[in-house]
Amino acid sequence: MPSLLILFFMILFLLESVIAIIENGFIIIVLGREWVTCWTLPPGDMILASLGISRLFLQWAAVFSNFYTYFSPTDRCLYLDIFWIFTNVATFWFTTWLAVFYCVKISSFTHAIFLWLKWRISRLVPWLLLCSLLISILICIIFFVRKYQIFQQPVTGNYSEKTILDDKIHTFQKYFFLPMQIFVLLIPFVFFLVSTILLISSLYRHLGNMQNHNAGLQDPSMQVHITALRSIFFFFILYISYLLPLLITATGPLSVCSSQFWVWEVVTYAGISIHPAFLILNSSKLRRALKKMLHEPQAA
Repeated sequence: MPSLLILFFMILFLLESVIAIIENGFIIIVLGREWVTCWTLPPGDMILASLGISRLFLQWAAVFSNFYTYFSPTDRCLYLDIFWIFTNVATFWFTTWLAVFYCVKISSFTHAIFLWLKWRISRLVPWLLLCSLLISILICIIFFVRKYQIFQQPVTGNYSEKTILDDKIHTFQKYFFLPMQIFVLLIPFVFFLVSTILLISSLYRHLGNMQNHNAGLQDPSMQVHITALRSIFFFFILYISYLLPLLITATGPLSVCSSQFWVWEVVTYAGISIHPAFLILNSSKLRRALKKMLHEPQAA
């Protein structure tokens, strides 16, 4: 039976998960309905739909994995871990491509490479999403091969053999899986960081061009820049809140039965439950669908 403190953070984690599942489910339903009707989606909505799907499955994977491990600590489920890794890596790549898409479409640089990207980005989006899925699958295969070798080792009731297996799993987590995961997440973060710097530079240049005008913050281009930067800022919070627990776990893994573990889970998935709401409110299409959904019960 969990302690009151652990139970409190479990409930918080479940509430965050429910919110994230509802928000991402809403994004999937709205954009999925458009795809079924038109058989196509704009590139930005294509990234949003992919991100919503990956986050939805990531949240479910986190819920099942955490509670399964807590209530069955001696029964390790390899396939849940693999599914979580796949959705985790895919989620960060999809979020990164959303930041890159904002940067290319909104920024006003005139360099030849940037203009080429601006012209090509819409055609590149499906291939970028496909590459993200392939990267996620490759990471899962590497993880499966390495961990399957450990899990397949026979373990009897002998205490020393169980201790050896636990030591091997700990070594695997600390010196292989966590460094690999951090490295894999740092790659999309570099793309995200470059996109953020370029967006800020573009906004700074635009502010310089607007000095002799009276439009100020009401300028449409300015508003687009600020909206994109807000979305990327939320992704930055999400990324840091996710990466910090990984770094702390690398120094000393937390037990799923400890209150610290559930605290970090609440912190880790807070961003995932907040960011979709921000994306919904800043997408005119999703915002209209939300208003329509909220007004229908009142009309009925």
